[in-house]
Amino acid sequence: MVPELPTLSGHGIAFTVSPSVNFTGALSGRYLGILNITTDGLSSNHLLAVELDAIRNPDLKDINDNHIGIDVNSVISIDSAPVTYFSDEEKENTSLTLISEPKPTLPLLSTSLDLSSVMLDSMYVGFSSSTGAVASSHYILGWSFNRSGQAQSLDVSKLPSLPPQRKPRRKPYLRIAVPAIAAIILLLAISGAAYIIRRKTYEELREDWEQEYGPQRFSYKDLYKATKGFAARELLGRGGFGMVYRGVLPSSNMQVAVKKVSHDSRHGTKEFVAEIVSMGRLRHRNLVQLLGYCRRNGRAPLGL
Repeated sequence: MVPELPTLSGHGIAFTVSPSVNFTGALSGRYLGILNITTDGLSSNHLLAVELDAIRNPDLKDINDNHIGIDVNSVISIDSAPVTYFSDEEKENTSLTLISEPKPTLPLLSTSLDLSSVMLDSMYVGFSSSTGAVASSHYILGWSFNRSGQAQSLDVSKLPSLPPQRKPRRKPYLRIAVPAIAAIILLLAISGAAYIIRRKTYEELREDWEQEYGPQRFSYKDLYKATKGFAARELLGRGGFGMVYRGVLPSSNMQVAVKKVSHDSRHGTKEFVAEIVSMGRLRHRNLVQLLGYCRRNGRAPLGL
């Protein structure tokens, strides 16, 4: 088991004897890919495992964060023993599987078990492992098994070497920082697009002639709010070249009538200018005074 970060290790690896190779529903992490919270401890599992565990789970009664355990139908070991580490060699060495020495005559862990209720006529032998949230690599360089006697000894000289260990990433925090930055950039892009669309919605045109005449220019946004979005229920009627809406200016609560020039009207810029100029100069008690106007994208709502 080779952790990617020297001070952090994944979970472990287990030598398993099971009635099936189908572990659908099994969980990773503490369950080593062989059981889950529902199946753990069931006698119907018919599962025997020898685990090499590198993380301590107190609720599973682990003795420490480097141990070997014997599991029967559960990831809670019925017996366990610590594994020896040699930090100067920067690798795990146990009296159970030292690759540089002969197989020890005395086992590290020995437990008397009645497996008659666990073993079926047909069983599968293999390995299962789980790293959990911490990146690490698990390798099986060689193994042997014999169901009716001593397993064949391994020729260490013929075992493959461990794959070259990847150099630890100098900046592990980038795993979190990069997705976070990407999410922020995406959010800014969406916000920018929304701002541009909103700005275009209320975009207005300003021309030189507008500075010469008295009527106040209203923003399209104000007239839009005043008429509740030119809602049909605010429609007062149809006038020359367009429809007239009832409205209340949000800044002063003044009631106004807003004439919105029709899209298909032949009322062009020249006529619009003439109407603004003439109406802006009119003063008569029987006429509604022109308070101002608004021109947007070539269209001309008039605020009265």
